[in-house]
Formats: sequence, C-alpha cells, structure tokens
Amino acid sequence: MAKKSLKISSWNVAGIRACEKKGFHDWVKSAKPDVICLQETKALPEQLSDELVHPKGYEALYAPAERKGYSGVATWVKSGIEFKHTVGLGVDEFDCEGRTIITEFSDFILFNCYFPNGKRDHSRVPYKLEFCRKVASLALELKKKKKKEVIITGDYNTAHHEIDLANPKTNKKSTGFLPIEREWMDEFQEQGFIDFFREFTPEENGHYTWWTYRGDCRERNIGWRIDYFWGTEGIRARVKNCDHSPEVLGSDHCPLNLTLSLN
Repeated sequence: MAKKSLKISSWNVAGIRACEKKGFHDWVKSAKPDVICLQETKALPEQLSDELVHPKGYEALYAPAERKGYSGVATWVKSGIEFKHTVGLGVDEFDCEGRTIITEFSDFILFNCYFPNGKRDHSRVPYKLEFCRKVASLALELKKKKKKEVIITGDYNTAHHEIDLANPKTNKKSTGFLPIEREWMDEFQEQGFIDFFREFTPEENGHYTWWTYRGDCRERNIGWRIDYFWGTEGIRARVKNCDHSPEVLGSDHCPLNLTLSLN
C-alpha cells in the first residue's frame, strides 16, 4: 500500500555532536520521521561522525556557519523521497551564518530555518527582523513561482503570544518577546501564514519547546514556545497533526512534529 502521510520533525539540537552523545540516534529510530530539520548544529560536516554525515536510510544536507561552533542547520530526507534543495536565502549576510536549507518536494516546499537571536542588549534585533522578512518574502515568491504551498519550520527565537511563555510579564523587555518581534509574527500571519500547532491546540498555555538549563526550569515547565511549523493557507487541510515531544531530552529544546497527508 502506498504511504498516505509524511512525518516532518524539527529540532534545535543545540550542538549536534553533543546531542549525538545524548541519544539523538535513538530518537531518530524511535520517532521515524520522513524528513528531519535540525537547527543550531554548531559543526562543520568534517567534524561529524560518519553516522551523522551518512545516516542510514537518509540523505543528509548540511549548511554550516563560516564561524566554527556556531549556528548551522541540517535537513535529512528519507531515502527514496525525491527532492531538490537550495542552501541559503541568496543573501551573504545571512547565508554565512548557515541559517537556511530549502527543500522542494513534488507538491510542497519546506524551509528549515534557524532565526537569529536578538541578543540580550537587543543589538541583533534589526538583523533578526531583516532575516524574518527575507524568509517570508522568499517563501511567498517561491509559492507563486512554483505553484506549491510552503512550510517554514525551525527555531524562530520568538514567542508570539503571552500563552507561549511561562512568564510573559517579566519578559516584555527580553529579546524573543519584544513588541517589535511579536509584531513581525502578526505581520507574518497577515501575509497568510498559519501557526499549525495552534490549529490543534488553540488556547492552552503550558506548551513550550525551550527551557533554560537554570533553576530546574524544564522539570517545572517554565519555558518558551519559540520553535514552530508555520505554513501557507493552501496546505492547512493537509496538516493532520502538529505536536511537541517535550519528553525527548538531548537539548534545551524539544523536537516538534507535523504529519502531512500526501496528495
């Protein structure tokens, strides 16, 4: 029987070499995603084990940052699935940091992005917002040109609404929850993009994807929802589920999963 759905998982691994030592391969075998999008890999391919460069059953694409031990994304696609890919957004100031891989499948386009952190002193907030707007504009451009719907996953480094973090009142001046960052997410939504997790879990708080290592925050579930699957309106009907896996350790973020019905 032909496969009826495609499972895409996304995970900021906070250093793929460190995560490998904390059960990464066990998670892959257990979760069995068809496509895996990783952020913050923090390594050049030549620094990785053979199992990460040539994973059994997958083709692995890497977009490392020029700076060692920093940023970087990777997309793994299950063997047998046809796709084309592009590394980067075509903008040097973003692409030198290894922030984007775009994979084009037969009936949709997938962006794997590691959105910039605005920094404690907010010095990178303008850079972050430029990156955000470039991702959105390129996604809409490709949607029109290729006549395919688009999914954008990854670590967005922004909590959209107060229900997306445990302590909204004390974080109003923190990057990741600044009014200007949240306004971009409103703008993103107005352009026709949908936050798929909220399609299935509309009003509940307590659903987070990142917890600081300080003060047992993960155990106490004091976190932020900053990792997402967003996509264009036309693919909404095909999204069968979107959830988080907070029980999976190995990083200060948890994996998230989206199940897409195949045309």
